[in-house]
Formats: sequence, C-alpha cells, structure tokens
Amino acid sequence: MSAIVAQNVSKHWTTVEGQVRAVDGLSFAFDEGTLNVLLGPSGCGKSTTLRLVAGLEQADGGRILIGGRDVTGLPPSQRNISMVFQSYALFPHLSVAENIVFGLRVRKVAPAHLDARLKRVAGLLGLAQLLDRKPSQLSGGQQQRVALGRAIINDAPVCL
Repeated sequence: MSAIVAQNVSKHWTTVEGQVRAVDGLSFAFDEGTLNVLLGPSGCGKSTTLRLVAGLEQADGGRILIGGRDVTGLPPSQRNISMVFQSYALFPHLSVAENIVFGLRVRKVAPAHLDARLKRVAGLLGLAQLLDRKPSQLSGGQQQRVALGRAIINDAPVCL
C-alpha cells in the first residue's frame, strides 16, 4: 500500500490578475518506507502540494489518501503526519527541549515517555548539549535540527 496518494489534486488562487493554478491535476503515489523529493523551480507548487497533503490548505479538486484513508476533508490534527516547516516555526520563548516535545505535551503524552523520546531524538540529531538553549542562541543549522526533532519525535508514519 502507498503511504501517500494524490489523485488529480488541484489548488487555485484568485488574485487581482485572475486565477493562478498552483497545483493542477497532480497525481502521485509515494510508497511506504521511501524517501521522496519534490523538485522544481520557485512557484511551481511544491510548498502548496505539501500544505495540501498536511491539510493546511484545502484542495479545490481531487483526493489525498494517507495510509489508504481518504483525508481530503480532514483537518491536520486527524492526518497522523509530521511536518518540518520551511521557516522552522520554532517558539522563541521555549527552550530546545520544550520546542521538540511541544506536540507531545499538547497530546498529553506521559512524562516518562516524553523524556525517553526526547533523549532519543536529541541524541540522534546531536542536540543533547543544547536542550536548555533558546532558538536565538542557535545557528541556522541547529534550529533546523530542532524543527526536524519536533517532527520525528511524534513517530508519525509520514513526515513532510
């Protein structure tokens, strides 16, 4: 079974100049356990496609399936995916540790599980010595790893 399937997905924007086709009739199937990359020039719809899969934008047409389930009309919270944002979207007032576990705390994961998962992810990403720092005290690459840590700590089957 494919982890992510898009079937004839479209998204259009209305501007003062008229209709802009951000994504038009896009279809693909990404298999489970694979790494897939969207490549193309600026403005071709890569970010819009990711936002459609994540549920941050609603498609104008077509269907999106995750794990065989039609999620086209579901909000992001019901899609069981993680996403690393282009801008990192870190909370400046929270520490590295608090940023990484933020989603787990919102979902009320037990503290013992939370701490074990944080230790595993921080070690994997080389962040163990930085857990008490704020994002402003990190390099761009370190901030990017914090954003990746926040996504992968969820153990979601799909990470965008």
